[in-house]
Amino acid sequence: MDISNQKTDDDILENGILNKSTILYLEDDETIRIETTSLFEKFFKKVISAKDGDEGLSLYKEHKDEIDIILTDINMPNMNGIEFMTEVRSIDQDIPLLIVTAFNDINQIIKAIKLKVSDYIVKPMQMNTTLKVLNKILLVNYNQKLIEKQQDELKIYKDILDQENLISETDLEGKIIYANDIFCEVSGYSRDELLGKNHNIIKHPDFSPRVYKELWETIFAKKVWRGKIKNMAKDGTAYYVQATIFPILDENDEIKKFVAYRHLITEQEEEKHKLKKYIMHQKTAQIKHEKDLQEQFDEALHYAKMQKDEQIAKFIHELNEQIKLLRAKHSDEKGRVLSLEKKLKESTDKNEDLQKAYQQRVEKLHSTAISAAEEYQKIKKKNDIITDKITKSQEAIKTLQGYIDEYRQKIKDLEDVIAAFEAKHGPLSKN
Repeated sequence: MDISNQKTDDDILENGILNKSTILYLEDDETIRIETTSLFEKFFKKVISAKDGDEGLSLYKEHKDEIDIILTDINMPNMNGIEFMTEVRSIDQDIPLLIVTAFNDINQIIKAIKLKVSDYIVKPMQMNTTLKVLNKILLVNYNQKLIEKQQDELKIYKDILDQENLISETDLEGKIIYANDIFCEVSGYSRDELLGKNHNIIKHPDFSPRVYKELWETIFAKKVWRGKIKNMAKDGTAYYVQATIFPILDENDEIKKFVAYRHLITEQEEEKHKLKKYIMHQKTAQIKHEKDLQEQFDEALHYAKMQKDEQIAKFIHELNEQIKLLRAKHSDEKGRVLSLEKKLKESTDKNEDLQKAYQQRVEKLHSTAISAAEEYQKIKKKNDIITDKITKSQEAIKTLQGYIDEYRQKIKDLEDVIAAFEAKHGPLSKN
């Protein structure tokens, strides 16, 4: 079989999964093994080949961390394919295994199915079909690993956020279905007091109803809402949070719940309010002082013009000096106000930077979750197809096994008839 001359489709290389993968290939026929290995090397990152199961097992143990898929013949010397796969499965339950077999190897195929083979290649092996099957299985396996990795990262990320943020989940009616420890601690409510209650249990009466209306319209439109919220704890204490709220969608792209991540900004908000009040107080005092000073100066100047004596001139001089001192003091106060305004701006900018970083983290979590869900659905559909194919293969194998058993029984019956005939009439003539 000259498999090196068989053509391959360009779409096999479309996703590039083969040239990122390593294959372990087992074949006892040296000519076929050399030709197939040579062709595989054009597609795979690395090809490891073995002449029998014994050598294949040694190579697998040596390179198991880099091998992505195994293709093995069934009938081989020293250790056959079933024995080889049994040893591999004792080490790794998940690595994809494929077998090369003939349709008359029914019993072997049944044994292979029990070893969780991903698929089988019928002899004579058609390289184009073989590469397509390998490509499909590797792609499914890659996506499964990707989802597992994303889910692991998602869990780690969620745990980190859960330790630093107030997290809650609500149903479509706004009733709380989950609240983490920090949410309970800050709100002052126990988890039992929160679950099943509407989320407005923590709504502060001062907070704008218009903002809440905008919030619900946004998340029901399947979008992310971000903003500052003023809440009220159980004891009536106000607290501020920077919130990111987004919907969780099901496989039909319908909203099934809402998740809210928040971090406390109460300290920053209170500091901002204090600074604003102090700045306004200083500006008001400065204006009043300058107004009083101007009135005193105008009165003194008017009096001096009227009286023209040395005593008044001295008073005016002293008053001018006092004005200079007051202006210098006011200048210092103005500088302090500007410094406070600068501090307020720096505090606001810092808070906005923290808010932006936090929102980016939550959005990454949200987008990762959506991507993982989409990939999971794709993998699930592909796995359903593979499962259906294996089920149909098993049914076909059982049917073929039935035909073979029936055929064997007929042969046995015929042999019994011949034996009885020969016992009565003597051996049948070969002619």
